[in-house]
Amino acid sequence: MYNNIIEIFLRTPLWVWILLFILIKRGIAISQERPIHLSKMFLVPFIFMIWGFEKMITQFSYLELCLTSYFLSILPGTLIGYLLYKKYQIFYKQELVIMRKKCYLPLIIILINFMVKYVLNVTLGISPSFYNDISFNIIYSGISGLSIGLFFGGILYTYYAQKKINFASA
Repeated sequence: MYNNIIEIFLRTPLWVWILLFILIKRGIAISQERPIHLSKMFLVPFIFMIWGFEKMITQFSYLELCLTSYFLSILPGTLIGYLLYKKYQIFYKQELVIMRKKCYLPLIIILINFMVKYVLNVTLGISPSFYNDISFNIIYSGISGLSIGLFFGGILYTYYAQKKINFASA
């Protein structure tokens, strides 16, 4: 088992490790107390969207079901993300800027997303027959959609918190 784990890590392409480094760096940065910029919040979900879509579109056998599963899973993911951010993320206004207090929820969501996506892709590397397995195609797509929804929920909550703070101070 130990040898299998080492082999998996050694066979992982370099770009995956570089991506992990970038995501950790970005996750730590966005977890610190700082001004919010809604447009920058779309960067990490965009990376995960490309990672998920690339597999579904180019290699999975059941594209229509994958896309359906993906887009339907975004909704509960968005709700979960919204509720998590509502519970753990605090915003305030400093002079004319909306600030977010230090919170490691974004980093945690990024790392969980990476690990789940990594495990799913390792599974495909070990068992390429899953590219043609309808259940795996739907599960992979659903998990990918759910993870993107977590990010969208955070963005949505941030947007509403920003509007609420701006309205209260107007």
